[in-house]
Amino acid sequence: MIALLVTSRIEDNPNWGLPNLLDSLVEQSANYQNFEVLVKFDTCDSKVAGYLPELKKYPFAVKHLVEPRGRGYIDIHIGYTRAMMLADERVTVMGAYADDFVATRPHWDTTVLAETKQFEDDIYIIHQRPHPCYYRPGFHEQPFYPHFNLDHIDAMAIVDEGPFWSRKLLEICGGLGHVSFTDVWTVFLQWYLYHDFGINRTRFLKEPQIHRVLHDAVDTRQADRWDSDRRINFEFIAGDFYRNMVKKQARNIALNILAEQRVEDTLRAPQGSLTPPTAAELEQIMLATAMGADERSEPKDSIREYRQVLRRFPNNITAQHRLATLLANHADEEELSVAETLATPPIQPRQKPSKLLLPNSSSALKNALAKSLAIASHHNLSK
Repeated sequence: MIALLVTSRIEDNPNWGLPNLLDSLVEQSANYQNFEVLVKFDTCDSKVAGYLPELKKYPFAVKHLVEPRGRGYIDIHIGYTRAMMLADERVTVMGAYADDFVATRPHWDTTVLAETKQFEDDIYIIHQRPHPCYYRPGFHEQPFYPHFNLDHIDAMAIVDEGPFWSRKLLEICGGLGHVSFTDVWTVFLQWYLYHDFGINRTRFLKEPQIHRVLHDAVDTRQADRWDSDRRINFEFIAGDFYRNMVKKQARNIALNILAEQRVEDTLRAPQGSLTPPTAAELEQIMLATAMGADERSEPKDSIREYRQVLRRFPNNITAQHRLATLLANHADEEELSVAETLATPPIQPRQKPSKLLLPNSSSALKNALAKSLAIASHHNLSK
């Protein structure tokens, strides 16, 4: 059984969409007994009392609780965690959504449930989209991709905004992370599981089943919260305090996976264990990702990805030359993300040139190449 955890704010919320979500579940579900919807409302929302009777008309279970709003958008994850407490004992998998999501695929519920039987210990994550970045080779064919830099998380596209987690995994973690970005928290968790323990417990759906309806007024760079609540979250994510907490959660998950092994299985690796690529293989994987951004004419992404290659492999000639060319031709793409600026102190943003560098200028290429090599060398020495 699935539990959909929803936080909903009616008053002063221009993109309130809970009725749309619930109506879409009526239309797209295979069996109303396969899931329940658990909604957290705010005590300070004066419109909640008048809306609650509407929840009784749906053919599936809709439970609710009304609790303090906290800090609003920044505390959405707390609302999800509180809603977990309402879950039926039969629930084995959960998804968490703001109320502006809708179900878009028929039989979404059976599609999700079909992926819940893959791990004997019921510890897993189900993604509706492949891991970023979308421009890497094999984006759809090889959806699991842990070879990105967590410092770049706020610039990477596309991060799955609506993953599912096994109930057991969420209970091991004590709820849904430490910031309202449950999608980013999930990616961090997977990154640490892979890099610290060699574990992949992720399943991927072929296409999104429930996704968010975006509203320009609140969900784009023009929105007020883009540089307020959203920035506060990313600044927190960029710090060691947040990352250490997620690392500990990943460790707890790994320990539980090992503890669930039967005695006769202790000599074999647990389900989901992976053999990491060799250094040469990783270099080619990362270079292919950078070249994928190049092929899509995404200079800002290309610059970031080639820099990432040179951080790990400073002698990669292809990355050196491509980065030099990009820096010469796209000086205006030099602005770094919030996370990269805060969390990668050894590398400072390059000073913009006082005059525009000509694309075909050999001196421009030499200067840019020298700077890119200096960046890579400085990072290598600082490790």
